[in-house]
Amino acid sequence: MSNAKIFIVEDEAIVAESLSDQLEKLGYIVTGNAPSGEEALRNIKKELPDLVLMDIMLEGEMDGVEVAQQIRELYGIPIIFLTAYSDPETLGRAKLTEPFGYLIKPYKERELLTTLEITLYKHRMEKRIREHERWLNTLLRSISDGVITVGIDGLITSMSPVAEMLTGLIESEQIKEDLLGILQIEESGDYHIIPDLIDQALGGETVSCLVDNEPILVNADGKRIVIDFSAAPILNEQNEIIGAVLTMRDISARKQAEIELSEARQIINNTLTPREKEILQLMVDGLSTKEIAYDLKISNRTVEAHRQNMMVKLDAGDMTMLVRLAVTHKLVQFD
Repeated sequence: MSNAKIFIVEDEAIVAESLSDQLEKLGYIVTGNAPSGEEALRNIKKELPDLVLMDIMLEGEMDGVEVAQQIRELYGIPIIFLTAYSDPETLGRAKLTEPFGYLIKPYKERELLTTLEITLYKHRMEKRIREHERWLNTLLRSISDGVITVGIDGLITSMSPVAEMLTGLIESEQIKEDLLGILQIEESGDYHIIPDLIDQALGGETVSCLVDNEPILVNADGKRIVIDFSAAPILNEQNEIIGAVLTMRDISARKQAEIELSEARQIINNTLTPREKEILQLMVDGLSTKEIAYDLKISNRTVEAHRQNMMVKLDAGDMTMLVRLAVTHKLVQFD
């Protein structure tokens, strides 16, 4: 990483100066150095370097391990430890801070360069992954569908907040659980929707739930929700299937609206007489009053009377609205 900013924490002035010269020679920017942990924390807060080179043994009350822990928690800056001590106890304490690397004194310039470049690259990749995870998490929280992912073994790997809300389950408690064991579905007939969707997705297909009667999810609270399910495979970079994603959409409101609309249409349909329906059909077909009267062998006045009656029954302000209502509520056939 060219022009990367590096901060040095080293209590031996000669070593710090030599290290600074080496870094500048390699093309890095040295933003400063500090002999103690306390001073290092104050300066790092101001400088916010790309990387910190940290001697484990420092003067002052804090050693390098303690300072590194605070830097990691506060700023997430990658740290490489510098130490002349390679004993298991010291390295064991250092590992707890999850450093990106170690350099055992004395080190060669090539070792320094290699460790720095690997650390900076690894940190960039981890940062990119974290950003992608935040983006994905935000996306999952913003969509209205519930999303559950499973591995190739059918065990749950994640649940979106909407999926948690719909199922009444908590993601952290369901990880590694069998998806088929936690979803309680009421189905009509012998066709088992979820196993079939997951099997097809793990087989490489993107599928939707195509049944006459949508399945009903009974969540953890006993609430019954009409759900529209679909599933798709999850692929890795080699296009190998590594799992499946199941999406679920609450369509209870839509189903209720469809039922109410159907009932309303039936009520409206029942208010019209057979003769009125005949006239309405011919009106939708585009026939004039005279043509309707001729076809039905009735007078123009009778056609007009029936039309007025229908406008009152359907609360239509004019003939255009009457025709529109007839089509919308499927009171007649329309090609």
